[in-house]
Amino acid sequence: MKQEALKYPSKPKPAKPINHLFIAGTGEVGGTLIQQIHELESPVELNLLGACDSTHFIVDEQGLSGTTILESLEDSHKTNWDAILPALFEAKKDRTIFVDATGSDEVARLYPQLFEAGIHVVTPSKLANTFEQSYYNLMRKTAAEHDAQFRYEPTVGAGLPVLATIHNLLDTGDIITEISGVVSGTMTYLFDQLEQDVPFSKAIVDARKKGYAEPDPRDDLSGEDVARKFLTMAREIGLEIERDELKVESLIPETLSDVDQDTFLERLPEFDESWMDELEKAQENGNTLRYTGRLADGKITIGVQEVSQRSPLGNLKGTDNLFRISSQRYNQTPIIIQGPGAGKEVTAAGVLADVLKVTEGIKE
Repeated sequence: MKQEALKYPSKPKPAKPINHLFIAGTGEVGGTLIQQIHELESPVELNLLGACDSTHFIVDEQGLSGTTILESLEDSHKTNWDAILPALFEAKKDRTIFVDATGSDEVARLYPQLFEAGIHVVTPSKLANTFEQSYYNLMRKTAAEHDAQFRYEPTVGAGLPVLATIHNLLDTGDIITEISGVVSGTMTYLFDQLEQDVPFSKAIVDARKKGYAEPDPRDDLSGEDVARKFLTMAREIGLEIERDELKVESLIPETLSDVDQDTFLERLPEFDESWMDELEKAQENGNTLRYTGRLADGKITIGVQEVSQRSPLGNLKGTDNLFRISSQRYNQTPIIIQGPGAGKEVTAAGVLADVLKVTEGIKE
């Protein structure tokens, strides 16, 4: 007689913990992030607790739909952080994540208050980590005291794992000796277009249309974007350093530094010929131009450099970045991280990856 296999009652699966998100900034990156969350198939439960843009905000404890949240914003309260924070703190659950996709100084200064409330922060904004050193230290102290996580991988390499690599090296006892490369997708695009005989002024206009450059391209051409990335990396490896200690070359013509944005774009073609001359001089030597940065010996230098056309930097195309990290362990052959360094999709994906890492690290 065949014996039947014993059957045991199956145990009910534990309910998935719900993670609540408030997204500040629903523009290029924030809007793309909302769409990616809506399309995400994941064992992690993400609930949109609220959102805001520059004019309106909404907080709903029951959660909001990713497909209708932007429409809901239009009929909601006027954006006012004195009203948003109390509403967010009142609605706060144990697993609340604040995503700052605004690029606003005011919002970046709110992080300590969020940490004090036990709210985790994820951001692609470079601002908070590049304010004065004392604020950088305050954020970390406050977050640690209240078991709040702070993640910002996209601030340096968009979707590239640059900070993660730096942290992995440091966590295992390695000492980073140098970081260098081309770390602006916008700058790569501009010089790549220049190599294809596209006037520098037209390349800048095209970069704005494609979302590679800031609305006011002087934010990129000033070198400030690159400076903030290197300042962040310097502080991550333990340097105490202020912004005015960096040596940064600006690509903004001196005569256009104080004009309004429309005048700047209108007069920019006046300098196309000089940029083409600079490129041709470099090409005569078998080189090309790249906007590079270097962190070594506690100092940061950023600016235009001639590099060999055959070198990894000289071969960069599109919006690619290339980070070269040398350490005591990787002293003969540096670690190379290369890939797209600009674009709303890769940046939003980097933010989403950080959100999911926060959910993994939240204490039950």
